[in-house]
Amino acid sequence: MLNIRDINKVMKGNIFNIFFVDKGEKIGDDLQLIVSMYKCESGAVTDKLHSWQIICKDVRESNIKYASGFTYLRILKDHPVLFKYNKPSFMIFGPIQLQGDDEIYGQVFRGLEEFLGTYNARDRIIDFMPFGGTTEGLVSFTIGPQEIADVYRSVLASRGLEITLWPDPQIYSDNGTERILLFNNSAYVIAEKFHITQIDIT
Repeated sequence: MLNIRDINKVMKGNIFNIFFVDKGEKIGDDLQLIVSMYKCESGAVTDKLHSWQIICKDVRESNIKYASGFTYLRILKDHPVLFKYNKPSFMIFGPIQLQGDDEIYGQVFRGLEEFLGTYNARDRIIDFMPFGGTTEGLVSFTIGPQEIADVYRSVLASRGLEITLWPDPQIYSDNGTERILLFNNSAYVIAEKFHITQIDIT
């Protein structure tokens, strides 16, 4: 059975070529994509070289960009976009004296920037920045999965302080069945399975 690595292998040695999503069709809970690799000459897209059908089973979410080219695909089990599907979430607190502490907030920003940048997701930094407020002698930082809590834990440890975690009352699935098909132009599909078939070019 083909996988995403097989598609990306075709791209090796063809650095001037480019992929496009030619077609996307929603059928029930599934999404059928036709992905093709095109030859590029002097910046112009010319011949279609290869095509694949990718059937995304039990799609949770997608933001396919049909007119935007890309140069590789990845299927991941862990990505900030997946947090709401397969990561338990926590309310993250700190000592109340840190409320409005610009130095700590700046360190948090840089820590989140580094972590989320790894996943091409820096635009989500604001989702995990401190939002203020206090409760039971603690300052409310944010709500997020363990990975976000670890960023806060690392920052506070530099001051010899600790975070406090409470389970988020919202219900999150922790079965980890979802995967993300990530295009390097920030498009993605979240689904449980991906079936790939090569299509003959006629």
